[in-house]
Amino acid sequence: MANASSVRYWPSSAAIVESSNDAIISTNLDGTIATWNRAAVTIFGYRPDEVIGRPVFLLAAPGREDEMPLILDQIKRGQRIQHYETVRRHKNGRQVTISLTVSPIRADNGRIVGASKIARDITERKQAEAELRRLNETLEQRIAERTAELEERTRKLQAEIVERQRADVRLQELQSELFHATRVNAAGQMAGALAHELNQPLAAAINFIRAAQRQLATGSRDEIETLPGVMDEAAGEVLRAGQIIRRLRDFVRRGETGRRIESVVTMVEEASTLALTGAGVCGVQVRYNFDPSAMRVLADRIQIEQVLVNLMRNAIEAMADSPRRELVMRTALLDAETVEIAVGDSGPGVADEVAAHLFKPFVSTKARGMGLGLSICRSIVKSHGGRLRSEPNPGGGMIFRFTLAAVPERG
Repeated sequence: MANASSVRYWPSSAAIVESSNDAIISTNLDGTIATWNRAAVTIFGYRPDEVIGRPVFLLAAPGREDEMPLILDQIKRGQRIQHYETVRRHKNGRQVTISLTVSPIRADNGRIVGASKIARDITERKQAEAELRRLNETLEQRIAERTAELEERTRKLQAEIVERQRADVRLQELQSELFHATRVNAAGQMAGALAHELNQPLAAAINFIRAAQRQLATGSRDEIETLPGVMDEAAGEVLRAGQIIRRLRDFVRRGETGRRIESVVTMVEEASTLALTGAGVCGVQVRYNFDPSAMRVLADRIQIEQVLVNLMRNAIEAMADSPRRELVMRTALLDAETVEIAVGDSGPGVADEVAAHLFKPFVSTKARGMGLGLSICRSIVKSHGGRLRSEPNPGGGMIFRFTLAAVPERG
């Protein structure tokens, strides 16, 4: 229990009520206002002399007139209302949002004689909450709109990607058709020369077989003992003819193309078999200079052999009237990732004005050329991630160089 001296300095309940920031109002059971503190003046705008003795219902907001009688009925039954959020009317007519706590006031004998109301102004808080909700709803709406927009853009982008993929597939199909057509055309141009080339081993095989027949006819033991060698010679010539046919068949075949690890030497030799045939190559000296560190590449063998055949035949045709006819095939490892293959000739070279457009379609140095060969060659090399270029040969003629992806030798 507090002593007398401490009680002397304890403020009275009236002082506490008057200094509170919450409106504290008391009414009797019929709603007549009995007390009205300073905070009530601030919150509702009425002075004490304007409201004391008047019904508290004057604070009812429009549409809430039935609320106060219901609250008083609860108080009469001894019930208490805590932190009830509602709206009241200010003197100037504006609405004030409050948090309301109502408790019964009891006489000394315990009988309920009135109601004590504590009202806290939460208008600004509610406005802030409403503004926050509005901003949140706006944000959610914008997010939804932006999400819908992004989804639509994503859908369109996916559709474009699918369409582009289809176009790429079609382009690859058309490119493959073009490459195949040029190989067939090249094979047609080589047909006469190949027929002559095949005639030689087949004629030789026939001669060897007839010789064997004559030896058998003599019945001489010495002659018969030489037959295995003669037959081996005949078989070798037939195999050589078969090899030429096989390489021509592979060259013009249509089918799935794919890049694999290929031998540079093998591709050059197989292309040479096709390109260096016929009377047109008579008198052409061919030199091979293979770099031992540039032996393997990642390539489509048929397409790269198509490039080699085209470049080699162009070189042979360019040297047709040259006194010195030298074809040089050279390979080099430019760096750890790049192999270069060069085809050089000793022909008359190409005029500067033609060289500037040499790889464009329908540009040709031949009287009957279509001007597609070098353009297709460049497309093939470019599709391999490489580059095809030309330059004058210091000793006369031209050098065509192209690059492919190197494959390191297994250690």
